Amino acid sequence: MALAARPDLRRIIDLDVSQRASERCKICQSEALFFAEVDLGKSCSSNPYPLGRYGLDIPYYQCAECGFIFTVAFDGFTDRQWREFIYNDDYAKVDPAYVEERPRSNAFVSDAYLKAVGGSPIGLDYGGGNGLAAALLRERGWDYDSVDPHGGKDHVTAHGLYRFCTSFEVFEHAPTPQAVLKDLSDRCAVGRLLVLIGTNVSDGAVSPKTKLDWWYAGPRNGHISLYSRKALKLLAAGGGFRYLSLGRNLHFLSRGYGREEVLRIAIEGKLRRILGAPKDPVGPASEKMTLSPDRA
Repeated sequence: MALAARPDLRRIIDLDVSQRASERCKICQSEALFFAEVDLGKSCSSNPYPLGRYGLDIPYYQCAECGFIFTVAFDGFTDRQWREFIYNDDYAKVDPAYVEERPRSNAFVSDAYLKAVGGSPIGLDYGGGNGLAAALLRERGWDYDSVDPHGGKDHVTAHGLYRFCTSFEVFEHAPTPQAVLKDLSDRCAVGRLLVLIGTNVSDGAVSPKTKLDWWYAGPRNGHISLYSRKALKLLAAGGGFRYLSLGRNLHFLSRGYGREEVLRIAIEGKLRRILGAPKDPVGPASEKMTLSPDRA
């Protein structure tokens, strides 16, 4: 039986939310109005429907205050259901870069910023999937662990000691962003901490006219939370962090660091990425970065 035709999936997903005109924003608790529907089968690949259309429309809401776009249709999913319906054996078909290309790119980006930080910080790749990015960083000489909330390959040796954390392509998968940021923070050291987040922002990519005609809005990939820069800044502040935008898909959260120190690390990391960029990189390393100090 095709996944889309399974009656248990139709029961589990809360499609009744399409009948509600508004929800409470998961970031700032302001009113979020119904924005658009996206077929569950839509992915973020060049072919948006590699497994076909599912015929299940997922409703998304947009916060009028911070611009956060989200769905509550999956809020009742258990870890087992996420693995069964989204992060299953077909996931590589909707996100082929997930297995190797993106982890290699993420390791390259992480290495550049770790060198900019200096010293020997103990690092954590939060939401590290198969653990390849962290393994590559260990090969480069860094003390780097990996954990994944959805059953990826964990490698944990220094819980509570992490001073540098990466979280690529994770927060858009979070049904409860504040809880995810807290879980990440709780795994790390108290005090000074840098978190490098990779997620695309919706600023300039969506509008009342175009709705969610945006490649990054892909529920089949598990992209259920789509952030504006303002939403990320508010999320960071709620967790005790300051926010700095490094571009459309790369962001710093910092705690215990001065503004000028974070800017120095951001600029040096950017230069290291430019000077050491491999040919045809995939993911964050391949996108242009525009540092935005006014968003610190």
